[in-house]
Amino acid sequence: MYMEVHMRSPDYRFTEGLTIERKTHLTPGWCEPENIGNAEVLGLPRDISQPDSRLQIATPEEIQRLSKDPYSGEHAGRVVEQLKNPRYIRSLGGIGFEAAVVGNPDAEEVKFVFYGWGGNFRHPNAQREAITMTYADPDVAYVVMNGPGVGNSGMLPESSQKEIRKTGSYLPLGEYLAPVVDHVAQDYELVKLDGHSLGARTATAVAANRKGSTGELRLYDPTGTRKTSLGGIAVRFFLGEGRELIKYSKASSVPKPEDVGLQFLTQRDPDPGNIEAVDGLSDSVTGEFKRPESGWIQQFLVDPAGLRRDGFEGDLRVAAPNVERRIDILVPDGSHLNDWRDVAMIVGRLRSVPGLTAVVSQWNVLNHTHNSMNQPPALASVYAAELS
Repeated sequence: MYMEVHMRSPDYRFTEGLTIERKTHLTPGWCEPENIGNAEVLGLPRDISQPDSRLQIATPEEIQRLSKDPYSGEHAGRVVEQLKNPRYIRSLGGIGFEAAVVGNPDAEEVKFVFYGWGGNFRHPNAQREAITMTYADPDVAYVVMNGPGVGNSGMLPESSQKEIRKTGSYLPLGEYLAPVVDHVAQDYELVKLDGHSLGARTATAVAANRKGSTGELRLYDPTGTRKTSLGGIAVRFFLGEGRELIKYSKASSVPKPEDVGLQFLTQRDPDPGNIEAVDGLSDSVTGEFKRPESGWIQQFLVDPAGLRRDGFEGDLRVAAPNVERRIDILVPDGSHLNDWRDVAMIVGRLRSVPGLTAVVSQWNVLNHTHNSMNQPPALASVYAAELS
């Protein structure tokens, strides 16, 4: 039996900062007494604890600081310059993806952040996110990548597109992005994968396909946790969350891009002499760069068809054994796309996955909706927070 959820009106202005509450917690030693909590409230097996621990990951003052301070001084300009000079890396089949490394160039830790639907690091809003994330987390390098058909990133093969549409699994995408992540990650000691909305699905698929070690996986309101229809997606995403986005934007204290000199960055073809290739890629598939055509196919045909299926759980079960330390899934309690109780059940069923070594926690983001992630201070706070 599900617990009743009593969410107040969303805190669009973040007047109470940003608080999360842990609802479900699974450890590798799931049969130990300390992991037997009040799981029966959700009808979960007794190996899933539900400690109801709250954590304020950002105070109201910190939200205000992250709304203004990143744009003072030279920080914002440095990050924009880093975004102007992405790396272009050919993956399997010669399909290229562009990735921008921002933040601390001498960091030992790197966080890969995967965008939601249609995200593009050249967009002014994405620039604000990169500026804020790196300001909030100054000792870390961040990598932002453009997905298939966005910017200079190539399209997936038609067979992979078809599999995503048919099954709702994003593992075919991870098959092509994981070698790129492994290629960039060679320069760092600790690798973490983060993603929000559709990007959470991408991060999960990358973790499932990586050859290298993933320390942590952090997912902010992942899509595809339940079956729905294309109409249902449209109603919840464009209508329900569309209204929420307007309210968050009106209440936001973050400067508008034009007020801090941000504009859409010029898209240039990569320099042929600087095109990189993942390990093991044959010279026969490293031909001349060609700007991707029909990029809209991924955003408007492949993703909507895939996301109406409940593919998240299957992908997570493949990815989970490949994560060493932590898997944290954060779901706003007012999300129009998810019910946190569905995610709690998915976490509960992970207990049967062989080889699981990571601690897995499902958190509610209190008094917020899916589009809280479109406020850079909130997104930065989620990815910078210490949740252990």
